[in-house]
Amino acid sequence: MMRDVKILSIVSLGAEDPDFREVVSPIEGRRMGRILKRALWCSVKALEKAGLEKPDAIITATDYGCMENSELFLEDRRPVHFMNSTHNTIGSVVAIKLGCHGYNTTYSHAGRSFLSALEDAYMQIGLGDIDTALVGWYDERTPKMDASGLPGHERAIAVVLCSN
Repeated sequence: MMRDVKILSIVSLGAEDPDFREVVSPIEGRRMGRILKRALWCSVKALEKAGLEKPDAIITATDYGCMENSELFLEDRRPVHFMNSTHNTIGSVVAIKLGCHGYNTTYSHAGRSFLSALEDAYMQIGLGDIDTALVGWYDERTPKMDASGLPGHERAIAVVLCSN
């Protein structure tokens, strides 16, 4: 029998960035791109709003991943840019910051990423495998993406789900 699932909180960012120092120290943020800082800020604030310290699962959605770092890696071939360019970097950074050692996955299905992440959280909570999930949807735009006409939008949204 499936358990009911409810939303505890939703936090999103518009075009204006908040003061990231609320959740990321300058030392931590030194090597983080904007998308990682936005993801961390949204995640921490969504958990605070939900009254939860740490979720059972972190499920991330991204259509293109960390494009800024991908472009930098392709141009400069610096290892740090490669390590921060993969799609699962976002969920990994959030998990490390929160100290989460549970289920952590990333969906990268352009145009369907967020729906896939929500479906995964819904099924896992509904089946009783987990009680809480932090689901995030993060994407960034770069000038090269705009010049190439690649579709998509910049976004940072975190949702905390739990069993009812």
